[in-house]
Amino acid sequence: MARATSQSASDAPRDAVALLKQDHRTVETLFSEFENAEESEQSSIAEKVCQLLTVHAQIEEEILYPAAREALADDEEEADLVLEAQVEHNTAKELIAKIETMTPDDEEFRATVKVLGEYVKHHVKEEENELFPAMRKAKVDLKELGAQLGERKFGLMEELGIAPTETPAQPRKRAAAGRAKSSTRSRQARAGARKSTRGSTGRAARH
Repeated sequence: MARATSQSASDAPRDAVALLKQDHRTVETLFSEFENAEESEQSSIAEKVCQLLTVHAQIEEEILYPAAREALADDEEEADLVLEAQVEHNTAKELIAKIETMTPDDEEFRATVKVLGEYVKHHVKEEENELFPAMRKAKVDLKELGAQLGERKFGLMEELGIAPTETPAQPRKRAAAGRAKSSTRSRQARAGARKSTRGSTGRAARH
């Protein structure tokens, strides 16, 4: 049975490419587990795969692909990588929708999950070998993009009730603002404590 692994904040992916590759490895592991699982466990593994791929596809379509289209717009061949990835997503989502209506008793259940796995493997290879390097070459801010992807990913996972496998990184500006607010609250708390102490001391002296 697939098991989620708890990770510390220090293990969270550092940028968009690292985050998406981590997703790829997680799904690859689940597909492998599906192949070796007992029939009684296959349904839950397939469900997990479909959930994770749905979230993964959505964050790429909402955040990654628009950024890639903008960054790669001047190179027609590289811009086509984004269009091809979107088309591949559409086909993968059709397979996911089909699997979600099936049970292990259906004759085509195992075959459909296997086809999805092969399709995802092809998609992952193209992203990791072509799209991601093109985005790095175009100087996309992958750290900020990764923070946005992570924030959206964990929001979607929470909505679906999926246990997170790592701690989300925060966008740099928000993280800085959070630190500033925390620092202000700490100073206010210390000032309040000093004021309270002086008041207590004064009352004690008058008595």
